[in-house]
Amino acid sequence: MGEINVLPENTINQIAAGEVVERPASVVKELVENSLDAGADEIEVEVEDGGKERIVVRDNGRGMTRDEVELAFKKHATSKIEDIEDLDDLSSLGFRGEALPSIAAVSKVTALTKTEDQLEGTKLVIHGGDIEEIEEVGCAEGTSIEVEELFYNTPARRKYLKKTNTELAHISEVVTRNALANTDVQFSLKHEGRELTFVPKSGSLLENIKSIYGKEIAKKMVKMEAEEEGLSVEGHVSKPEITRSNRKHIFTYVNSRYVKNDILKDGIVEGYETLLKKGRYPLAFLNVEIDPRKIDVNVHPTKTRIRFFEEKKVKEKISEAVNSALLEEDLIPSRSGEVDEREEKPKSSREESEKQEGDFTTQSRLEMEEEAEVKESKLSHMKVVGTLKDLYIVAETPTGMAVVDQHAAHERINYEELKSKIGDKIDSQKLVSPKTIELQPKEAAVLRANEELLGKLGFDLDHFGKTTFRVRGIPVIFGEVQEKEILHSILDELMEHKGTSLDDRKEEMVKYMACHSSITAGDKLSVTKAKELLEKLGKTENPYTCPHGRPTIVSFTEKDMEKWFKRD
Repeated sequence: MGEINVLPENTINQIAAGEVVERPASVVKELVENSLDAGADEIEVEVEDGGKERIVVRDNGRGMTRDEVELAFKKHATSKIEDIEDLDDLSSLGFRGEALPSIAAVSKVTALTKTEDQLEGTKLVIHGGDIEEIEEVGCAEGTSIEVEELFYNTPARRKYLKKTNTELAHISEVVTRNALANTDVQFSLKHEGRELTFVPKSGSLLENIKSIYGKEIAKKMVKMEAEEEGLSVEGHVSKPEITRSNRKHIFTYVNSRYVKNDILKDGIVEGYETLLKKGRYPLAFLNVEIDPRKIDVNVHPTKTRIRFFEEKKVKEKISEAVNSALLEEDLIPSRSGEVDEREEKPKSSREESEKQEGDFTTQSRLEMEEEAEVKESKLSHMKVVGTLKDLYIVAETPTGMAVVDQHAAHERINYEELKSKIGDKIDSQKLVSPKTIELQPKEAAVLRANEELLGKLGFDLDHFGKTTFRVRGIPVIFGEVQEKEILHSILDELMEHKGTSLDDRKEEMVKYMACHSSITAGDKLSVTKAKELLEKLGKTENPYTCPHGRPTIVSFTEKDMEKWFKRD
């Protein structure tokens, strides 16, 4: 081993910068958060070459004096805290005093800043952590920080930067998540002079969702909120018909700070229960307000990781709030204004904003009318007019018509009935003559491992040898079926979910039984039977989807039909 030496200060700073500054988006994040902490309500971000060559963040915040701006670029200099106890009551986004010196250590920085009561501002130029110039200059109130040639003095880091569009996408995400959390602040993002994002001050999360994701998405959002002592959750989640293939569009905040936390995202997804198809995820925008003493934000230099001292409580409250909000909504999908579910990047522009402002009054009125129509169109008001292809029930509603998937509807009814009984025991029907069944060794092992669960599901079984069992009873819900066939199928399902928790296996078995005991495509229903099915569906807790997340019902308004026949 070589001789131990103390590293030079610049080398220490460049190494430390690696934890805070990973890519151009990291620079934008830190500078935007500083602007917010400075009380800015207008923040402009300009970048060139995806931020690799140039980044500028301007704000109209409080600004800094000459002494303050010089001190701001020194390691661990901060106005946010004075001692460790202040972390227990932190209200600012920054607090470590690491961001600006870390950025300055690996780039060429020019800062212009001026406070309200100064006649002149200050210009500070730093290259690679060394002050090159500091002087008084004329400039606007607030702060502008320009970062050029990121990682110019650490070529090993620079070569790992991605293509321009990739780095730009990360910057766009930073601007988006800050705009969603700060609705009283105007944000803009330009790339090489072209405006990509413009989000005006609105004071409303839903309005900012509209600016970023568009009107159609905003119309499909559901407001959620819940509160108890020391904890409140608030935000918007998408209706189950609006989903994505990953969780990238779930934005989570704690005390208005953007965080990456699986506990929060899991709570949101679990709140949907059976409303989502497997592998699909909602759009969600959630803020948790919690006593700062019950969290730890000092987990990582990037400040996006957080620890909760009561994780389970927080997760359950979020899940309850999401579930309650969704079940209070009319979740019948409408064919009007369908939203393309293909992956799209959020987009916004000043032109789009101005275009929307032009028809704002009319559009708002239309949206309110449509919402009122949806809320009136409950299952109890549906009048069955017939069936179609032995697949669908066609019904008239107060606002148009609805088509119900008979299998999905029956599956939902059976699922909720079985779910209500699984805690005790699902009804079993005794066989007139018990049947003996020979299993493969693997099947027999699965049966023995799940014997108690199978009993709760309504199966009455006896051991009759090493791999032989006697079936005395099966769940009533299956009616007249081949006992051996259904038992083999159930065991196959249990093998699929081997290694999961008992609760998960119960849930999957109930879904399976609900599906395979329901009427299917091709089963003929009389109008009377169809009406009975709709009445039962209307009494379920969630009549809008089957247990696997497929819709049970789709509605068409009179306006939709007028458009079809060009009568509008």
